[in-house]
Amino acid sequence: MRSGKWRTVVWISIAVLTAVFCSVQVSAQINAVATFPILADFVAAVGGELVNVSSLIPFGGDPHSWEPTPQHARMVADADVVFANGLGLEIWLDRLVESAADGNVPVVVLSDGLPALPYHSDEGHGSHSGHGHSHGDYDPHMWLDVTYAMAYVKRIAEVLGQLDPENAAIYRKQAEGYLEQLVELDQWLLDAAAQIPDANRRIITYHHAFAYFSARYGFTIAAYLVLNPDREPSARDMMELTKLLASHPRRVMFTEPQVSIGKRYTEVAVKEVGGTLFTLYTGSLTESVPTYIDMMRHNGMVLLEALR
Repeated sequence: MRSGKWRTVVWISIAVLTAVFCSVQVSAQINAVATFPILADFVAAVGGELVNVSSLIPFGGDPHSWEPTPQHARMVADADVVFANGLGLEIWLDRLVESAADGNVPVVVLSDGLPALPYHSDEGHGSHSGHGHSHGDYDPHMWLDVTYAMAYVKRIAEVLGQLDPENAAIYRKQAEGYLEQLVELDQWLLDAAAQIPDANRRIITYHHAFAYFSARYGFTIAAYLVLNPDREPSARDMMELTKLLASHPRRVMFTEPQVSIGKRYTEVAVKEVGGTLFTLYTGSLTESVPTYIDMMRHNGMVLLEALR
């Protein structure tokens, strides 16, 4: 009887220890910080339960004009790794990392090594503001081409595997599953664009952010008002844009939810020509569009509604 009770106690102890061990295995191993929600979404998809990921910029924030606070400095100081886009998008990041963590936290720049488009690459397509871009000479909005997002995800999986070698196979598997979703998303966008007549595939925007998207999915940037969304256009810019908008087959213009300065300018422009203003997402997620895949599908549906 005693022997049976002892065996029962032993098996219960083993079961308890096994449960504890398993709970430890699936708990977060890495504390990762991303500069804005789209990158945080990528990291979460790859890291799953093994990574605790947070975004410095909240939903609805604009990476171009955002400014860090002491709370964000603490987030960086506690991080095992920081994921950034680069190409001058996060002009505040180096200073934040240096002050918060003495430059010791590793910063992974996801755009490194990928072919970047210079800002002058689409000159001649239409009117654009003379205001320079304060973030660099190259367009940082690579993720709006899903194939670039795939490259980001592969790099994230590689980095997480290096930081946590014991779970590297899990990160690879989770990245592979997410990449399958991105392949499907990319094809969906290509198919959606194919439904829009060639003459209508002209994008007029407030902020110049769609070069990668346009190159991948067969659109032309007909005009934009500003390179940097925290700048205001001149009266001449507005006149030139209005003329181009009047000549657009659908007289449509696109703005972004996080761009507050440009709202009144875009509304004035479309009203002047009897056009319509639509919203596309670029560098921000919201409660209603909470993931990258949601964002890109939203953009595809909006383009179909506006241009088909």
